This record gives sequence, structure tokens and C-alpha cells, in this order.
Amino acid sequence: MRVPPAARAAVASLAAAPTEPVVMAVTGGIGTGKSATLAAVRAALAAAGVPVTPRPPRPGEEPGQAVVVDDAHLLDDDALQQMTALVLDRTCTVVVAAEPLAHRPALRTLVTAVQRESPVLALSALTAAEIADAAATILGTEPSPELIRTLTTATGGLPLLITAALSEPGTDPVALARRAEHALTERLRWCNDAVLDAVVVLSLSGELGAADLAAAMRIEVPDAVALVDRARASGLPGPSFPDTFLQRVHHCAAHSVGAARHRQLETTLLTTQLDSASLSAELALQLAEHGLQDARLARTLTDLAGRPDTTPTRAARLFRAARSAGGANVSAALADALATSGDLVTAGRLAEELLGSDGRDERVAAVRIGAAVAAHSGAMVQAADLYRWLGPQPDPVVAANGILAGFATGDLELARSAFGGPAQGPPTSASRAARCLGDGVLASVDQPYLEVMSVLGRALGVDADRMPIGVDSAAAVAALAALHGGDPVRARSVLARALHGGDGPAGHELSGNAHSHVYSHRHRLLQGWLRMQDGQLRAAGTDARTVLSAPDGRLPRRDALWAHALNTAIARRAGDSGALHTHWHAAMEVLVECSVDVFSALPVGELWVAAVLLRRQDRVEHPVREVFTALESLGNPALWSVPLQWAGVHAGILANTPDAVAPYGQALTAAAAESTYARALATAGRTWLRVLAQRVDTDDVTAAARKLCQFGLTWEATRLASQAALHSPDARVSGAMLQLARDLKHTIAADESALSERPSAGTRRGEVVRPATPTLSDREREVAELLLLGRPYRDIGSQLLISAKTVEHHVARIRRRLGAESRSEMLSMLRALLDTAPAGSDPT
Repeated sequence: MRVPPAARAAVASLAAAPTEPVVMAVTGGIGTGKSATLAAVRAALAAAGVPVTPRPPRPGEEPGQAVVVDDAHLLDDDALQQMTALVLDRTCTVVVAAEPLAHRPALRTLVTAVQRESPVLALSALTAAEIADAAATILGTEPSPELIRTLTTATGGLPLLITAALSEPGTDPVALARRAEHALTERLRWCNDAVLDAVVVLSLSGELGAADLAAAMRIEVPDAVALVDRARASGLPGPSFPDTFLQRVHHCAAHSVGAARHRQLETTLLTTQLDSASLSAELALQLAEHGLQDARLARTLTDLAGRPDTTPTRAARLFRAARSAGGANVSAALADALATSGDLVTAGRLAEELLGSDGRDERVAAVRIGAAVAAHSGAMVQAADLYRWLGPQPDPVVAANGILAGFATGDLELARSAFGGPAQGPPTSASRAARCLGDGVLASVDQPYLEVMSVLGRALGVDADRMPIGVDSAAAVAALAALHGGDPVRARSVLARALHGGDGPAGHELSGNAHSHVYSHRHRLLQGWLRMQDGQLRAAGTDARTVLSAPDGRLPRRDALWAHALNTAIARRAGDSGALHTHWHAAMEVLVECSVDVFSALPVGELWVAAVLLRRQDRVEHPVREVFTALESLGNPALWSVPLQWAGVHAGILANTPDAVAPYGQALTAAAAESTYARALATAGRTWLRVLAQRVDTDDVTAAARKLCQFGLTWEATRLASQAALHSPDARVSGAMLQLARDLKHTIAADESALSERPSAGTRRGEVVRPATPTLSDREREVAELLLLGRPYRDIGSQLLISAKTVEHHVARIRRRLGAESRSEMLSMLRALLDTAPAGSDPT
């Protein structure tokens, strides 16, 4: 073994003046390099011709020029006192190495005596840089970062184990860990049985002390104090090591004492800890995962998992340990925690096992969890089948998810019958929110948009942590409804709360919380979709990349479909044909494995339009037809069918087949009676067709483009203006249309700039979330300030050197960004935002 880096300077100093009397003490645990340091000291002294005595001199014996003693903690008190006298006499060089026993007075006196002359050299585990240096010396080549991480985990940075791990060719992580473990086991065999028992117990948890050890080993506390001292002096149960290495220490020590003694120690420890009500969560987990079965242990783990502050990932580990410890009726809770933490595969497998349970509650939970897993996996039809098999339920949470599954697949009968039976349980906030979610979705079949959003809004008032996992989150459903209804302001508000503020774990995932919620990717993709429609392609691309590059394994199919469809939409709008081809094919690979539903109409519509550009319409005919069939089964509700009809208009226009546009245009016109969004899209579709026929009307195009902007389709508005400029034979009309397109692009750029400057820090858990302050571009701020001074549009335009029409466009954009329902509300919000005194007039 090489001399540890911390000891090299001391050895070099001694070698520089070997004949001068020197005193030095080296302390450290097992494998830290004490013996290597003393071997280097002996070699330096021998090279200078200084005779070295490896033991304390016997009574009447001359000490010689140098006394170098290793493992001084093994000496008896008389020998230690003799060494102390030599140090105090300063007649010869004295170098000792020992484990740092705090409760050995004679050894402590010796070390203190040395410390008066020179600092004690305390050796410990190597740092990452020192591990890299040691590995490079042994291997003869620069180690990779992966190898350094493997060595840190396998050896804890102990030089003895690093040397053993690299003693043979090859850097396979499993082989390295096996060699290090073998070396540690062999070294532990040198310890006596009592110390090994202490290492076994103390390596379970850093919170255990002498009293705990005394109870586990059934010995007196003073004896336990000495054992704890010796075990901790070995350095192995040290708190500075990573958990994985401490588990390896425990495994090696348990192997040394034998399986029977190991089980006896842990069983006794568990009993004494339970009797004294001092069992910690970490110790309970360790004991359960080591195979101990005890009803009280299982109850303790179950109680810990059910605490409100327990993250889903930790809850899953606790429930799994509780089941291993013999806990009854925890399988459903385990499946729930696994699904919520993102382990959908294991959760789905466990839920299927529970479908045949004799307990009704377990069957209900199994359906809810299994349906949630199916929905995330892009199999909403399977989710609906599960709820159809389960039948009506009195539990609002379960019933609401049945409504979502039935509605998404076009089974209106299932959706309307999902809630049934006498109410059970108290009317909690979670049950009320679930009831509002189900009622809101059912209302979207035939009720006006504002009434639907009013009901869905009441489903957002509860922290998502308190809502069991279902086929979709309330935030996602509300945002989807707003996106389908052409209400970007509402969609933006809902998603901002879900992602950046207290709407459950999804928000905390972006705020730096340790755990990631199963809905977080979905919320971010919906935000990206909203930005893409608004023309903010760069920001939308960031959202898609963030999801696709998330370090949590393979995405669920539903999220993967939305992510690839979002990238496809961005590529189409950016005019990148290569990226369009790549992302469309990636999306189609996912789509063929999914059962599409009403809630996937947006990505299916985008893939349909892209397929026309790529001349691959045949690949999307079936999924498009499935979504239309589901919508027809629901009675073609305007709220949900309008976006797909709009995609059909675009597909017909791109295919240059006016006849294909007609049915979708007629459907939009029919829906216009009950939907202002449909009316705007129908008007824009007709205007677009006239533009392509080179019949450009400036007022019509401007009005249609502004309407599209109002409903969040800013990119389409810009495209329409650009197409009008391209197809108009009149230069003046073409110039006006180009100016309109430039104005629209300017507002998109301002939006993206504001997004990039907005801080991303989240809100602390439990803090009241308020909507983010709207950000105005510099030009919009100038317009707003003049507007609040009572200036008419023409005067504002003259002062800012822009047209009155452009001022009107900026005002419309400001109103939309603020989310104001009326002009007077917009002016009031601007006064608060700009801190300006009320104006004396309200120009039009």
C-alpha cells in the first residue's frame, strides 16, 4: 500500500533529518494507511543508518536511536506508559501508530504527550482527487470518472480497499466491489468477536450508542462503552462514509460473525428498540430489509409511510419493507406509492395481482391504480375497461377517474354511471375536488365553456399531494380544456401553478424538492404545447427537451407521444424538414402502441397535419378516425372537437384539396353557434382559403389574425398574414400584411425574451401561490403608459411612429396577456402594474 497523501510530508520531513530525535503519532482506522506510513518511516531511518526498534524497550533495555511501534493500541498500559516516558525524555526518535481509542487513558496520555511536540497525523478516507491519484499510480493510466465513482462507492476511499480492488486487471464495477468486499472481510477477521458484534450493530445506524449496544448484546453499559469506542476507532461505522459503503461494512461484518449470530443480534436489537419506543425510521428499514419479520415492526413502517411529509419514493420503500416484515393489507398502499413515485411497471404488476383480492377496498384501489398506469402508458381503453368491470362507486375519487376514462374513450354511459351508491366517508376537500373534476368533465359535453371551467376550477383548490393517483391530474384536465377552448390565459395560469407553485409535487419537482411526481412531465409538456401554439418555439423546444432528457428512465407512452408530437409541431412551424421527418417518425413509433382518446386530440391532430406535409396520410388515418369516433360518441362537444376540426382544415389546405376542407369547415361553422373559438377558427379557415385563391382582403385578414392571437394561435396568425402578403397581387396590401406579420413576430419575440428572464425558483411547500406578474415588452409598456394618460390610438401611434392599427394590436395583446375580461378591467390592472394614476378618459 502506498503512503497516504496526508502522511507524505511528515515522512519526507523525518527523512530529511533522520538523526535528530523526533516524536510523531499516526492515528486512523482500519485500512487508512498507518502501517504503510510506518513502513516508510522505517525505510527512511534504515537508509540513513539509524537502527530501529519495532517495540517498546523492555525494563533495563536501552531504547536505541529510534522506536517505531505499529498498532500501539494493542499494547498494555505498562508499555504505553513506557512509550510516554520516552516521548517526554526526547532522547530518541519515537513514532507510534494506533487506532484513536477515546476511552483508553494510557493511550490518550501517550498521544497527548506527542501532540505537545508536534501535531498528530490523523489518517482517514481519501478524497475523490486522492482516489484518482492512487488509481492512476496503480493502473499506470488516468482513471475515468466512472471508475472513480465506482471506487468511492465500493471502498469508501480506504487505501487498503482501493489497492485490493485494483489488484487484478479489469475495471468491471462488480469485480471491483467483490475484491474490495473480500479484502474488508479478511481484515475484519482480525477483530475479536465482541468488536465484530459491535460493528454489526453500529453499522446499522449512526444513531445507535452504547446503551443500544448493551441491550442488543445483553452486556453491561461500561463494557458496551469500551466496545463502541473500539468499533468506532476502527473507522468503519463512521458517518462520513456513503450509505452504500456502510451497508457493505455491515454485510462483511455479518459474514464474519455468521448468519445465526447476525440474526440474533438484530432480533434482540429490534425487540429492545421497540420496547423503549426508540426505533428510528432508518433502523426499521434496515432491519426489515434484512429479513426480520415482526408485526410491531410492520406497523411502525406503515405508520411512517403514511405521514404527510413522506415522499412517494420513500413511502414505496417503507411499504415494501412493511410487507417484507409481515405487514398485512399494505399491498395496495405499496402499489399506490410505486405509481406515484413513477415506477409504473411494478405498480401495474402489483395492481393486477390485487384485482383478484377478496377485499373490496383492495379491488377498488387496484382498479384505480391499474387504470392510472394504463392511462400513463397510453392505454386509456384498458383504463375504461377496468372501471366498466368495477361498476359505479360511491367514492368520489374513484368515480371521478371512472368518468375521465369513460369520457376520454367516448363511453358516455360509463362516464355518467361511474358515480353511484350511498356516499361513504366524510366530505373532505379531496373528495369535493374529485367530484368537481368529474362534474366538470361531464358538463363539457353540452355546457358553455365558462361554466365548464368554473366547475373544473373548483377541482384545483386541493394540494395534489392529497389526491391519490388517477388517470390524469386535475391541473392537466383543466389545462387541456382551456387549450381546447382557446383560452391561453387560463391554461397558462393553471400550468404555472402546477409547475412553479403549490399544486402538488409537480411544482416541487421544479422547485428543487427531492422527489419527482408522476404528472410533472405531463404538466411541462402541456406548457410547451401552449407556448408552441403561441409561436414561442424556442421555449417550447426547451420544455420538450427537458422531458425527453429527464434522468428517470423511459417515459410513459402518453408523455412520449406528447413530447415527440410537440417536437414535430415545432419543426413544422420552424420550417425544418429534416427535424420534422425525424420527430414525426419517432412520434408514430409511439402512436402505434397507444390507444388514442379524446384527451390526445391535440397531438394526433398535429401528427395528421405533419403527415400531409410528408405525404404519409395513410399512417394517421386510423388514429384520426378513432378520435373522431370517440368525439361522435360524445355528441361532438364543441369544447373538445374544435381543435381536431381545425387540424382537418389545415390538412386539407396543405394537401391542396378544397373538397377535403369542406366537412371540417362546416363542422366549425356548426359549432360557432355555441363557441366563439369555433367561430374564430371558421372565419380564419374561410379567410385562409380566400388568401390561397389570391383574394386578399386586408380587413378580413387582419381581423382573422387578431382573433387567432386572442385565442393563443399566434403562430397561425403570423402564418396567415405572411401568406396574405405572399398571395396578394397588390403591393400596398402585401406591404400591410407584411407589417402585420412583423408586428406579430415582434410580440412573440418579446414573450420569449420575458420567459428567458423570468426566475424559475419555485415556492416553498405550503406557501400561498399567487399568479405571476405579467411581463410587458418595452413597446407594450410604452403603449400602456400613453393609454393610461387618456391618449387616443392615433396620437399614441404618432408619438411612437407606428400606425393606429398597430397600437390597437398592441392593446389587444396587452389585454390578452393580463387575462382581462373587459377593457375597464385591463386599464385597472395596468394601473396596478405600472403604478400610474387613473386617467381622465377611456379612448376607443
